[in-house]
Amino acid sequence: MNPLQQSVSFRLLRAILAVTGAGLLLAAVPIFFPAAVINYLHQQLGLGEFPNAAIAFYLARSTSLLYAVHGALMFFVSFNLVRYWPLVRLFGFLHIVLGLTMLGIDLSAPMPLYWIIGEGMPVAATGLLILWLWNRSNSAVCQSSAEL
Repeated sequence: MNPLQQSVSFRLLRAILAVTGAGLLLAAVPIFFPAAVINYLHQQLGLGEFPNAAIAFYLARSTSLLYAVHGALMFFVSFNLVRYWPLVRLFGFLHIVLGLTMLGIDLSAPMPLYWIIGEGMPVAATGLLILWLWNRSNSAVCQSSAEL
C-alpha cells in the first residue's frame, strides 16, 4: 500500500463515497413500492394524501432511480479513487450545487422544517467534506499517478 492509500484523508474520502453511495443505492427499493405504500408513507411523513396521478408516481419512482444510479456511481468510484480522481472532485461540486438547489426547492415547496434541515444542508455539507478531503489528498494523488 503506497503512502497515499495510507493517508487518513484518502481513506476517509473513500469511506464517505462508499457509505454515501450505498445509502443512495437504497433508493432503488421504493421504485417497486405499490401506490398504496407510497401513499401510506407520504401520509406518515406528514405530507398529506399522495396525488393519485400517473405523473406523481412516475416522478417519485424515477427520482428514486436517479438517486440509486448516482449511488451506484459513487460506490463504484470509491473502489478506485486514483483512477477516477477528477470525478471525485466533480462529486463534491455537484453535491454542493444539488444540496443548495434542494434547499431552495424545499423552501419554495414549502416542505416541513424537518425535511428542509435533513435534505439539502447535509447533501451540501457532504459535498464540502468531499472537496476538503479531495484537496488534502490531491498532491499525493498527483504524485502517485505520475509514478505509474
